[in-house]
Amino acid sequence: MEVYVNGEFMDECKASVSALDRGLLLGEGLFETMRAYSGVIFMLDRHLERIVAGMKTLEFKNVPSHEVLSRACRSTLASNGFDDARIRLTITRGTVMAKQPTVVVTAERYHGYKTELYASGMSAITLHGFRTSGSPLHLLKSTSYLPSLIAREKALAEGCHEALLVNENGDVAEGSFTNVFAIEAGTLFTPPIEDGLLPGIARECVLEMATNAGLKVLQESVSVPRLQSAQEVFLTNSLLEIMPLTRVDLIDIGGGKPGEITLDLRERYHERISANSST
Repeated sequence: MEVYVNGEFMDECKASVSALDRGLLLGEGLFETMRAYSGVIFMLDRHLERIVAGMKTLEFKNVPSHEVLSRACRSTLASNGFDDARIRLTITRGTVMAKQPTVVVTAERYHGYKTELYASGMSAITLHGFRTSGSPLHLLKSTSYLPSLIAREKALAEGCHEALLVNENGDVAEGSFTNVFAIEAGTLFTPPIEDGLLPGIARECVLEMATNAGLKVLQESVSVPRLQSAQEVFLTNSLLEIMPLTRVDLIDIGGGKPGEITLDLRERYHERISANSST
């Protein structure tokens, strides 16, 4: 597999960054994970807008332009000859001496989760202590990813797919690697950014689709009991797309089956992917 490192393509076994890179030493970096369908990276511009904004927030020097990063991502996909793939863009502050960000792009074949999982839905546990409302750090998709990794491992150890992270107010902020949505009485609701979550690109897409479909959409705090009593719950991220969540802390959601609105939004999401791939 060929990877992109600071403007050059090289074999993954030969690729390297400085041992003094602040991303390696301090986790001072950002990343985006994207998905390509039929050779086209879905929502690429929005992913790049987020990472460029993050670099400016962290006051990186010599921030690469949107155009340079777009070319790097597209070229990495093409260089490897992939159609359906997962692309990761990682940017660190680089070294103190270089004063230049380190940019790495990787791609690998990816065809998504198994169809059976979408038919049955995921399960989750709830965890406290991993998210704090109002923290500006949650707005950055940081390479300092340990809290989410630890939470995910705890979920897997319990035989579940995901961990829902509850803030100090008792409200669900997000999953360890997903955003959370619920449906009750025909209304779609999702936690607001202020509750301590990263506003995902897939989340943004779902909010737009739901509004266009005529659904009432609310961004408001969601307690664990409210989530468990919802008619439908689903999770989103760029790789997962829209995944039904049918069990939380051993309590079935919607009778333990994916709901109609969830399935409708998933179909609309695929229609948007198809439209994007054909342009």
